[in-house]
Amino acid sequence: MLTKLSSIINNLVMGFLPSPLSDPVAIFLVMMAVLLIAPLLFEKIKLPGIVGLIIAGIIIGPDGIGLLERDQTIELFGTVGLLFLMFMAGLETSLDDLKSNASKASIFGFATFIVPMILGTMAFTFLLGYDILPSILVASCFSSHTLLSLPIVIKRGIARTPAVTVTLGGTLIVNIVALLVLAVVVKADQGELSLGFWLFLIPALIIYTVAALWAVPVVGRWFFRRFGHDEGAEFTFVVATLFVVSYCAKLIEIEPIIGAFLAGIGIRPLIPSLSPLMNRIQFIGNTLFVPFFLISVGMLVNPKDIVSNPKSLMVSGVMIVVAIAAKYIPAWGIGKLFLPLPSSSNCQSPIPLKA
Repeated sequence: MLTKLSSIINNLVMGFLPSPLSDPVAIFLVMMAVLLIAPLLFEKIKLPGIVGLIIAGIIIGPDGIGLLERDQTIELFGTVGLLFLMFMAGLETSLDDLKSNASKASIFGFATFIVPMILGTMAFTFLLGYDILPSILVASCFSSHTLLSLPIVIKRGIARTPAVTVTLGGTLIVNIVALLVLAVVVKADQGELSLGFWLFLIPALIIYTVAALWAVPVVGRWFFRRFGHDEGAEFTFVVATLFVVSYCAKLIEIEPIIGAFLAGIGIRPLIPSLSPLMNRIQFIGNTLFVPFFLISVGMLVNPKDIVSNPKSLMVSGVMIVVAIAAKYIPAWGIGKLFLPLPSSSNCQSPIPLKA
């Protein structure tokens, strides 16, 4: 049914447009049309606009009607969108609030890492018959999460609640640990897991984190004091800071999203919440870069393969069930244990959406 529907849409669209589009103007036209129309349509049927963007990415992508290829341009904007998303999460994280909720954030972070790791490894090893290393690798993907629903949280004005603060702090912890597991599995598979790996990675991570949280505010204060009269320069400096810190993370074999999150935390004290600069950052991120990331995520999905291959369908079903259960259990438990108020508990559970 899905394949037939895709074929019909493909024939209709391709009667007017070449496939895939190669003209830059046409590509950007399609992307902007999707950014405008998809969220509006899905909000009309009471679904989040981010869902519409992901589904739109599936439809227009190479495995949908093939209107757009997921080429370097799409990957570039998608990567920028992901980094911007994590950067904005850092901007919403107060170090003071994080310190006061450090124990809760740590417990939440490790809980949302351990439970998915155990359930994911067991499911893929015993239910699907995978070897232990591939099972651990997939489970580490379950453990990490991306704050896809953050724009909704900011829009509803609940970004500074204790539940969200705990979730943001836990996100940093769980992503670091999950990425460490990923690095260990890759090195183990290559036969390169040694004492030297640990002697480099752990100190490098600690030094990098401390340096980022110290250097960003220091350099930022100097820049804003000297060039604060130029609004364009302020915004450019913030974006440049995001990518410098993210790229430095990559140099020491840490995922850039960790650097983006730390950059947001580091520069947050210098940008008032209601300032024009903060409004520009959130506007550009929420209306352009983050939606590009969501569309690029949708373009990775191949619905035809999932429907036509019974094994793929079974694996997808197991992944969906395990991912939802493994994230809901610790979120519900921590909400009951530390944040008993109904409003806090309810706003915590949906935030750690899977990457």
